[in-house]
Amino acid sequence: MAKHSELHQLLPSDLPPSSEPFAGDYEIFWSIYVRCTNLRKLREVHIPAIEALIGQPHGGQGWLYENENYNENRDRSLKRIIAVQPVEGPYNDRLILDFMKAIYSLSSFWAIQARLDPSHPHGVYLSARFTQEAPSSEAPAIVDALVEFEANFTDLGGREFGRHFGTTRRISATMPDGSEAGRAKPRR
Repeated sequence: MAKHSELHQLLPSDLPPSSEPFAGDYEIFWSIYVRCTNLRKLREVHIPAIEALIGQPHGGQGWLYENENYNENRDRSLKRIIAVQPVEGPYNDRLILDFMKAIYSLSSFWAIQARLDPSHPHGVYLSARFTQEAPSSEAPAIVDALVEFEANFTDLGGREFGRHFGTTRRISATMPDGSEAGRAKPRR
């Protein structure tokens, strides 16, 4: 039997051990830091520019905005937005191709680690990281992005997402007519 890779994948603590190949759905976790001065500019300029490139990974519900006020040493000009994009399984190579096209529309330079073994009990996993010191003056001014393609284990615990997001709230792009692109869902 082939040895499975030891990639550092974040897994739910209540995930039961298994030797069976993962055959469920997947999700893409988007974490993007944008350099901008205020939430209005993030909403009206940067989010629409990101969505013009990758679509709405949040399914029209709006990005989660991470309020990092708990970190006193953070760069206050950086705004973090998060989305979890559901991907219907089971795995096929087209899923990774679509994923790669999406991330490369944001940047040509990514550091990527992957386990592309569909027979692995934790499924296919791909982690892509992009950073730049001085973003372009054009929107979106992305400074840092982490995007992960991973098995969706949320059905195990009846959770909405496989991750806990701390101090987040919904933020949506403002459309040209002044309406919001996505409606906020109440937090649970």
